[in-house]
Amino acid sequence: MSRSHQFNLLTNHKLANKSKSLNLRLLSLALCGLTSSLAIATPTAHANRLETFVYDLTDSRIEFSVKNDIEPKGTVISNPTRIVIDLPGIVYQGPTVRRRVGKGVQAVRVGQVDANTTRMVVEFSPEVKLNPQDLRLKSRQPGRWTMQLPQNISAIDLNSVSNFTLPITGAAISSGFGWRVHPITGERKLHKGVDFAAPTGTPIFAAADGVVTYSGWTDDGYGNVVELRHENGELTLYAHTNKVYVSKGQVINKGQAIAEVGSTGRSTGPHLHFEIQPDGRTAVDPMDYLQLRQVTLDLASNSFKD
Repeated sequence: MSRSHQFNLLTNHKLANKSKSLNLRLLSLALCGLTSSLAIATPTAHANRLETFVYDLTDSRIEFSVKNDIEPKGTVISNPTRIVIDLPGIVYQGPTVRRRVGKGVQAVRVGQVDANTTRMVVEFSPEVKLNPQDLRLKSRQPGRWTMQLPQNISAIDLNSVSNFTLPITGAAISSGFGWRVHPITGERKLHKGVDFAAPTGTPIFAAADGVVTYSGWTDDGYGNVVELRHENGELTLYAHTNKVYVSKGQVINKGQAIAEVGSTGRSTGPHLHFEIQPDGRTAVDPMDYLQLRQVTLDLASNSFKD
């Protein structure tokens, strides 16, 4: 049975007397229960909103920002371990979003609890145990909050070994792996990869050493594609590219530029669609193979609607 431990967010914000130098809020932890159901509600016009939600794996830190300052309400839930942060008065204008992270922090999720509350959830692996009294939410300026997690959590992922590296730098994930309603056709369809939103011309790099098995235009909606075959028969696919820099049969090194971001084929905007097929045929969630250093949900731009 799950147990929850709620941190009551106590702040000296009301005692600051409008002094920016006193705008530091430390939040302590107490016990309480919390309902964990997630439902989407219709946002109200001009409502306060959640702008960004970031998990920095290297520093083992959660950060989020809101348009106007609020007092979050946090809870630690066990079996499995989760951190739940509710934002009263915050309307998130989009569907519930869940992003895979790694082994220590397995996923982060954002959704709407009711018409006036947004909920953020950080999901941990079963072996991770958290002491609620070790966790503190801090706000050093209005609307910007951070929480430091134990460093041993990030070490679980930083010490793991992966054959694949990120195929693009500085890009936000705009759509994850899994079933979704296709933004163009309107049909429910399996999204076989991860989309990284980035400006046209952004370099795309090989996720691992390999050989080019295909390079050029396809008629299946992927537009310009590069396909690499790797050791043990693994395959990676890079779709919707504006330009490709490599040709069939070329030997490629991990981290080598192979193409640039575009919006060719069936696409609603410039991004990289990236797939991993371990057996060379069946696509799986790339987030199970990639080592991330940071997961950023750019919620203010509503980039996760597609």
